[in-house]
Amino acid sequence: MVISVTNQKYKTLSRLIIDRGVKKSVIAKRLGIAPKTLCGKIRGDTGFIFDEAKIIRDEFFPDVPLEHLFEIDNDERIA
Repeated sequence: MVISVTNQKYKTLSRLIIDRGVKKSVIAKRLGIAPKTLCGKIRGDTGFIFDEAKIIRDEFFPDVPLEHLFEIDNDERIA
């Protein structure tokens, strides 16, 4: 099964979730939000607060620098 990350604002985060088999429902539960809300944040519908970003990095991807994990795709950057 191929899962596209092309419509994701945070493509690195989205790709790592898929590649490492981390369940979005587990991340959402740890953040205290609904899985649907997490998906919206990854798409860029709403933003991550710093505490959420730190929890995701520290608990699920500790080997990835925060700046890289939440890097915004060049097509999505505001000039």
